[in-house]
Amino acid sequence: MAIWIILWFFMLFVAVPSVRAQSCMTDTCMNGGTCMDGMGGVVCTCAMGWTGQNCEDAMPDACSNTPCQNNGSCMPVMGMMMYECMCAAGFSGRDCEMDACGNPNRCHNGGTCMREDSGNMYECICPPGFDPGTDCSDNVCNPNPCHNGGTCIPDTIGNFYNCSCSAGFSGGVCQNSDSPCMPNPCQNGGQCTPQGNSYDCMCQNGATGNNCQNSANDPCMSNPCQNGGQCTPQGNSYDCTCQNGATGNNCQNSADDPCMPNPCQNGGQCTRQGNSYDCTCQNGATGNNCQNAANSSTTTIIIVVVVVVVVLIVVLVIVVVCIVKRSRRKRRGGRPSAVEGGHGQELTKKKKSNVYGIDNRQASTSESNVPSKEFPRDKLHMFGQIGSGSFAVVYKAKAEGIVRRGTNTTVAVKMLKESATPNDQSDFKKELQLYSMLDQHPNVLSMLGCCTDKDPMYIILEYVPHGNLQTYLRHIRTGMEPIYLNKAGFKEKKDLTPTEILTFASQVVRGMEYLASKQCIHRDLATRNILLGEGLICKVSDFGLARDVAEKSQYEMQSQGRVPVRWMAPESLLSNMYTSKSDVWSFGVLLWELVTLGSHPYPGMSSQKVINELKKGYRLPKPEHCSDDIYKVMVDCWQEKPEDRPDFAGLHTTIDDILADAAGYLEMGNLNQDEYVYLEPGQSSSSNESA
Repeated sequence: MAIWIILWFFMLFVAVPSVRAQSCMTDTCMNGGTCMDGMGGVVCTCAMGWTGQNCEDAMPDACSNTPCQNNGSCMPVMGMMMYECMCAAGFSGRDCEMDACGNPNRCHNGGTCMREDSGNMYECICPPGFDPGTDCSDNVCNPNPCHNGGTCIPDTIGNFYNCSCSAGFSGGVCQNSDSPCMPNPCQNGGQCTPQGNSYDCMCQNGATGNNCQNSANDPCMSNPCQNGGQCTPQGNSYDCTCQNGATGNNCQNSADDPCMPNPCQNGGQCTRQGNSYDCTCQNGATGNNCQNAANSSTTTIIIVVVVVVVVLIVVLVIVVVCIVKRSRRKRRGGRPSAVEGGHGQELTKKKKSNVYGIDNRQASTSESNVPSKEFPRDKLHMFGQIGSGSFAVVYKAKAEGIVRRGTNTTVAVKMLKESATPNDQSDFKKELQLYSMLDQHPNVLSMLGCCTDKDPMYIILEYVPHGNLQTYLRHIRTGMEPIYLNKAGFKEKKDLTPTEILTFASQVVRGMEYLASKQCIHRDLATRNILLGEGLICKVSDFGLARDVAEKSQYEMQSQGRVPVRWMAPESLLSNMYTSKSDVWSFGVLLWELVTLGSHPYPGMSSQKVINELKKGYRLPKPEHCSDDIYKVMVDCWQEKPEDRPDFAGLHTTIDDILADAAGYLEMGNLNQDEYVYLEPGQSSSSNESA
């Protein structure tokens, strides 16, 4: 028994450890595994990525099945159990499954889709004549912009075109006829007959003159204007435009007239005698200049009698007028007078605009205050189309003498498309009326003239060479190719400073402050409607939706047409009510566009989604690189109640205060471009959204 106990202790403490030690020495763990003693024998603790009794088998990693599509590179992470895909240019998604160019191809009409390096961005390379900005959907030659049967030929670069004119026609859009009778130079219904390079006019209804310019009842037929004055018919009467300093209704008093001013005293009449004069004295006065009055007492009596008689007549007339007015008021049952409400504003009758003859129910100025800017059509020479909207097109043109006599000025001519609806025509006429009532302002696009004598009507605007602010911001943000920048007239520049961005905001708010002072509501304030003139000066433009509200201070839209949903205030979206404070809301969105370099507001939301979110109090979020002070300006503009928003005068002061230390308010280097997009799919930058 004692022997068995001794044998058991020997096996437990001596024999077994030696066997185990010998096992870890002989059974080596592979691939960096660690050998550990165990009760049942050797145990291998394997290194990362290996398995098996002796760590002889490699574990499969997450990239072994090549989960990354479209040539994406797979990178194992977190112990090789997870993976991350590094996508090729133009692909995105967890497994690089999302193609920026789409399937089928996003680019229409045979356009080639080019994937870009950053995220899921792409660019369409379009066939000649198709616009890359709309994924090659828009064709510059459809509808045909060439007049008189001309053929439209797309340019090989960009969305430009040339017109191949039919025989007998010329001009950028074939608008000019080579016939001396096109347009008809014969006035007052005269018939034009070509005579080689000249023409003859056969006058009608007794008209005379080479061009039948003198009608039979023309008060200017025998020019009554003297000293070279120009006669202008005014119905059955006329006006004289005097030359060389001449004065008088008929310009009868020349600048060197010795009778101007009248040297004859005491009512004497002056008669010119060459370079001298004679005085015909009145009331007994004597002397070369009638300087010696007649008996002063007699003269005094005559003057007193005349004054008394005149005063009595005036008093009598006033009494009669008062009696007549009182009797009329009694017959009407005591209707209120022309001044009501305690504000001293006279009620004005509805007037017709002398510009184009529409009912001007909202105009605050009388007809005589609307300047006439009619310009002769034959002094306009159009070149090519430079812009197109939903109902109007814009041509570049030269205007002879519109600014200075004898000088050609480059202008932009806006006219309606042939497809324009009656509502479009009404908006066009209202835009023309508003332009006519505005004075020149450095930050508002100026109208230089108009042609309203026949269709199509023209609005002649100052030409601005650098396009709109939205396009400029986006070119700066993406660093477009130099050839495209040169075509648009922009300098090749990669970034904007905070001072430049806030200067744009200051200029826009100055223009809107002026429009508000004229009781004009713009209704479509956005960077796309801010044009850039010489020196990149901002000019508020596009008054197609604007309204004059001098009498009511607000405008209620009677019909639902195209509306820019993402820039509109809640009261405009939900109740069709517009005030100057509605434009303030739009300025807040414009300021957000400036800070994000032309990004599309409310990205990823449909128009209806935007309306629903605004009802709940949602507002555009603060960009990361934007200071709290600038974002507060935006939020102040987006107050729910219009009366809680600042006016443009207050915004002018606030923006200029911020501009004094612009660098402290914007960190453009921190702009995360991936967080902002240009447009929703299928939407163009110039389109008006519909609610």
